[in-house]
Amino acid sequence: MKVGMLLRGTYPEDIRVRKEAAALRAAGHEVYLLCLAGEGTEPAAVDGVAVERIDWDGYGVATRAVNRASYLFGSFDTIWFRRARRFASVHDIDVLHVHDLPLVRTGLWVARSLGDVAVVADLHENYPEAMAQYRSERSLVERVQGRLLRPISRIKTAEREAVQQADALVTVVEEARDHYIEDCGGDPDRVHVVSNTVDLDRIDGMAHTPIPEDVPDGFVVSYVGAFGPHRGLETLIRALSDTPPEVSLLLVGAGSAESDRRLRELAESEGVADRVTFTGWVDFADVPRYIAASDLATVPHRETGHTATTVPHKLFQYMALETPVLVTDVGPLGRIVRETESGVVVPPENPTVTAETISGLVGEDLSHYGEAGRRAVEGEYGWARDAERLRRVYDGLTTR
Repeated sequence: MKVGMLLRGTYPEDIRVRKEAAALRAAGHEVYLLCLAGEGTEPAAVDGVAVERIDWDGYGVATRAVNRASYLFGSFDTIWFRRARRFASVHDIDVLHVHDLPLVRTGLWVARSLGDVAVVADLHENYPEAMAQYRSERSLVERVQGRLLRPISRIKTAEREAVQQADALVTVVEEARDHYIEDCGGDPDRVHVVSNTVDLDRIDGMAHTPIPEDVPDGFVVSYVGAFGPHRGLETLIRALSDTPPEVSLLLVGAGSAESDRRLRELAESEGVADRVTFTGWVDFADVPRYIAASDLATVPHRETGHTATTVPHKLFQYMALETPVLVTDVGPLGRIVRETESGVVVPPENPTVTAETISGLVGEDLSHYGEAGRRAVEGEYGWARDAERLRRVYDGLTTR
């Protein structure tokens, strides 16, 4: 089949999209991709995937304003509709594989306008809950604007439409699948789990390099990724003051200027600023080096409707690199870590228990956690399994 992927982001930066495209090509499908243009010169093909890019700046102010209004009030993107329809027609696309909720309604309209084109809705996250979470972290003015211009109820309506009308729906964990079936009326036979697991060949090839110079000495507790209130980094910083002095916190990534400032101020007020290292953003190719150099890697999420129905890619990166993990008992995080015995689970937003748990691990042999995590990603929680699950979704489309 000819698969046309729609991505409201840049490529090849999106790891999940890149893995899925490779899996479909390995199964004999032709894959084309329409995405947003990034900065600078970008290749017209990546790993055998033909890529077309939308340059948003190439459209006039009036056109963008009309498009914005259509998207805000109807969850329908006029610019994307025209470009995606032409893209699908030129390449004689059989299946539109739409990444994330904002483009699904547009993808469904494109498919209807062309006739016999199937739609796979790939919902990387619980988008309405994610929007509710991100809005709660913004200013009062921004929160009010969001409620007035695009209320969560309207986003949930678009979600139900996507779940019920797409020929197949792909999501990342069983908890999300349950949500789409129970809360959105999805057909259990058309809702599939293809998780955010890692390509072992790729991550193994990046890990065997020198330890970065900014990794501190002692017992290193790390976090990798974006910063923000729902990430739970405040809990880690507060817990640090009640752990042995050889424990240090390594924060690999960044957030908004405001979130970074608040974390640094919290470290100062807790008296642990000298034990917290902020690396800033690092190249993805360097991330495995930081993970491999850590004694304990964390996903300390707060409990929200969003975190309860998704799992971050970083968890499986930690496990692949045989680094013991500490996660909060939120949604799939606690379930997966208990099931795989790859680390320890603590209550969310509980600095006392977090500190006690970390302190109890210092000086202990934790290799059994790392070894268990590696076994898990070589089996049930490896991309080889999820790639096969994706291929089976497409096998089902051929018999519609």
